[in-house]
Amino acid sequence: MINITKNERKCVRYLTQELSTAAKAIFEIELTLDHELKATYENYKLIWDNYPESLKAYQEQKETQLKPKTEQKPLKLKRKVINRVAISMAAIALIVISYSYFSPLNELSYINQVTTSKGQRQSVYLPDSSLVILNASSEIKYNSDFKNKREVYVKGEAYFDVTHNKQIPFLVHTEDLNITVLGTAFNVNTASDNKSVSLERGKVNVLIKKSKNSLNLLPKEELIYNIKTSDVTKRNFNVTKALAWKDNMLILDNLIFKDALYKINNFYGVRFNISDEAINQKKITGAFKEQDIDEFINAIEFIADVKIKQLSLNEYLITRSHED
Repeated sequence: MINITKNERKCVRYLTQELSTAAKAIFEIELTLDHELKATYENYKLIWDNYPESLKAYQEQKETQLKPKTEQKPLKLKRKVINRVAISMAAIALIVISYSYFSPLNELSYINQVTTSKGQRQSVYLPDSSLVILNASSEIKYNSDFKNKREVYVKGEAYFDVTHNKQIPFLVHTEDLNITVLGTAFNVNTASDNKSVSLERGKVNVLIKKSKNSLNLLPKEELIYNIKTSDVTKRNFNVTKALAWKDNMLILDNLIFKDALYKINNFYGVRFNISDEAINQKKITGAFKEQDIDEFINAIEFIADVKIKQLSLNEYLITRSHED
C-alpha cells in the first residue's frame, strides 16, 4: 500500500480541484513560503501534465459520480475519490522515476541534481569537464548520459565555462529560455521576473520559449527577458560586476537598501530587516570580497551610517545609528 503524506494530499486536492476557494488561496500562499511543499507540488504537477489521459479521465468519471446521489454520504465519497487519485498519482510517480533510469532522452530523466541553499555557492564539474558555479538558492540538473547529450536544466543563477565540442552542442534549459552553445563562458539568472543570459566569451543562441523567437549574443552582451511583460532587451554589460558573485564577492552599486536586501540576504544566507522607510531609500555602494557576516555588518554600519542589531541566529534589524 502506498502512503500519502499531508503535503502530497494537499497537492492532489489542489490539482483535482477539490479545494474550496478559501483553501485554494491558502494553499497558493503556502507554496510561496514552504519550499518542501512547492517541490512536492512541482513533482505532482509534472506528473499530472504528462499523464493527462488516465488521471483527467478519472477526474471526469469522479465528477459524474458526484452529481447523482449527492445526499448519500457525500463526504465519504469525496474522501474516497481523493484517496484513489492520490494513490494513482503516487503510483505513476514511481513509474516515472523508474522509467527515467531507462530512458535518458526523456525530459523527465534528470537524475543528477545539485542544489545550493542561501549563502552557499558551489562549483560543479560536469562529465565533459565543463565547469558550473552555482549561486546561492540555485539548482542544476543533468542526465547520466551527459557525454552523448549535453543538456542541463537550471533554476536560480549559474555561471558556465563550457568545454568546446563542435559535434555535441551544449544546451541549457530554464523554465522560459533555451540556450545553445559550442564552447563559451556565460551566466544564466532566473531568480527574478527579469530572466537574463550574460555572455562573457564565445557565442550563444537564446530561444525564448513563449514567443519562439531567438537571437545570438556576442561577448559582453546580455539578454533580459521579462516574463510578465514579455519585453526583450539586448545590451552590453559590465562583466566584472555581473559575475562578481562567482568569486565570492558581493557588489552593491548605488542601490537603495530596499533593493539591495535580497542580494545581501541571499549572499550571506541570513535575513536583514528594515522598519524605517528613510533607511529603505538610502543608497549604498560597496564591494565586499570574502568578508564574513560580522565584517560585512561593520562595513555597512560605517558606509550607511546605520546600526545593525542581531535578533536571532540568522536575523538582523537595521535601524538609524542615532535618533533625530
